[in-house]
Amino acid sequence: MPSILIVDDEPVVLDVLKRLLEEEGREISLASSPAEALRIAQLGPLEVALIDKNLQGASGLDLSRKLKALQPEVEVILITGYASIDTAIEAVQIGAFDYLTKPIDDYAALALKVHNAMEKSLLRRGQRDLLERLSESEARYRHLVASAPDAVVVYEVESGLVQDANGAAVQLYEYTLEELSCLRATQMGPTEPGRHEHRRKDGTAFTADVSATEFTLKGKQLRVQSVRDATAAVQAERERRALEERLRVSQKMEAVGRLAGGVAHDFNNLLTIMSAHAEFLSQQLGPDNPEVQGIARAAERGAALTKQLLLFSRHKPVAHEHIDLNGAVTEVMRLLARVLGEGVRLQSERAGDLWGVRADPDQIGQVLINLAVNARDAMPRGGTVKIATANELVREPRTLRGAELSRGRYATLSVTDSGEGMSEDVLARLFEPFFTTKEFGKGTGLGLATVYGIVRACGGAIDVESRRGAGSTFRIYLPANDEPAPSKGRIARPAENGRGETILVVEDEDPVRTLLRRILVDHGYRVLEARDGLDGLRRSQEHGGEIHLLLTDMVMPEMTGPELAQRVAAQRPTTRVLFMTGYTEHDSAGAAALLHKPFSTTTLLGHVRRLLDAGSLKT
Repeated sequence: MPSILIVDDEPVVLDVLKRLLEEEGREISLASSPAEALRIAQLGPLEVALIDKNLQGASGLDLSRKLKALQPEVEVILITGYASIDTAIEAVQIGAFDYLTKPIDDYAALALKVHNAMEKSLLRRGQRDLLERLSESEARYRHLVASAPDAVVVYEVESGLVQDANGAAVQLYEYTLEELSCLRATQMGPTEPGRHEHRRKDGTAFTADVSATEFTLKGKQLRVQSVRDATAAVQAERERRALEERLRVSQKMEAVGRLAGGVAHDFNNLLTIMSAHAEFLSQQLGPDNPEVQGIARAAERGAALTKQLLLFSRHKPVAHEHIDLNGAVTEVMRLLARVLGEGVRLQSERAGDLWGVRADPDQIGQVLINLAVNARDAMPRGGTVKIATANELVREPRTLRGAELSRGRYATLSVTDSGEGMSEDVLARLFEPFFTTKEFGKGTGLGLATVYGIVRACGGAIDVESRRGAGSTFRIYLPANDEPAPSKGRIARPAENGRGETILVVEDEDPVRTLLRRILVDHGYRVLEARDGLDGLRRSQEHGGEIHLLLTDMVMPEMTGPELAQRVAAQRPTTRVLFMTGYTEHDSAGAAALLHKPFSTTTLLGHVRRLLDAGSLKT
């Protein structure tokens, strides 16, 4: 059973270290003085001794030397009150394995050092036993070395020529014993203790953990070298680091996504104010006024930008609908012109009779942005990105890089670049999550995986054509949708004015709340204002008359909109509820309606009127 000795004149330190190092199969002894420590050492072999450098009335260094003289295989770890060059030199001089500095707060490092020291002690003890048996009996030596799981090579120190090796060495290096006897140890790899790269007979490299000890036999200085194949351990460490990096990237993406969602929420509040005031100006200056139209168009483009932010932050629900791919391309081209930069020429070629498809238009926009940005990165010195749409009739099933493509009619969307192209090795792993060819910190490996997931969710497939130096083409196949396109030409009718109903408006943004009051009062409603949920509940309790509608924001300090609606409903069960939100992931939480910001005056009044008249509405 492995044995650990802890020597310290402070009982608390002894108790803490014992608790930290206790494990099944370990024997831990405690000593508060050198005399007690030496007595314990005489009782049986020790693997590791943790010794305080400054013992009361004695020297931990002297005790370490005596223990090493008594048990040469014991590994000493010095404990000192401060780290210095002198401490490190003293540790080396007495042959200590390592040293620790008080206070010991890195328990993982403590456990690792003790574990490594035990491993080294056991290895040295085994090597010494091996050497003793060599001198006792050649036959016994042969048996022990031959049965060792690690490769053992004995070579002459002066010449480096291999004198002997066990079966594990023959198997590891793939030489016969006779071939090994003709080699120098350095021909297989470095002989210094540690982790190195060694090579087999056929030249293939592997990672080796090397340890060695020397002895003299018949006047020759020989070295026994133990070699363990560490390939599996190195691979496991790489996989662990890769998993840690993936977790870090996922957490970073989640944090950035939350930030983007928060920005979009605040931006939607501003857009609501801009849109409403543009409508007010339109009423005063006329709907054809160019300045008013410019403000309205800017607000619309801002709303489109918030959709992109919400899509990136995963706050936007997927809503497949009949769409025109040409329209999606047109919508994203303006954004791409700024994203790709001046060094990239952006071209498009759109089929005139393109079949419609069922997809989420914002997700198709994300697909185009991801592919275009990927294309830009493949052209560090600039080039051309071409986006094209076409119809394609697939008569026979095909096997693409991204999936199987069955028979049918497809609208295709392709992104072609004039970049560096990709090798077959890269193409084989292209859609794997977290796989990237970019340098560390420049890519997440999630862009193409996201594209793949979106396309598959639409029932489509994706293919890639690329050659080194010849650029790349990503082609997306989306099943044609025979449903008629939804009508876009509904004529908006002016909303009916209020009939004196009382509306409680609860909104924590003062400008938005003021705007809502103006719109509602101007159109025949009585308005009660509240700046947050608690204030809204107080106004509801204080108001003596009927409250016909509660118009409240979803997210507010102190009390959320759904909580407020539940409290108000307990007091006023006939009061209708209309929620407002700048986030698109919110559901109506059991209330009658949900209104997404930014909204126009007509939209707001229409929702309010229909809710009051019909008593139920869901958007």
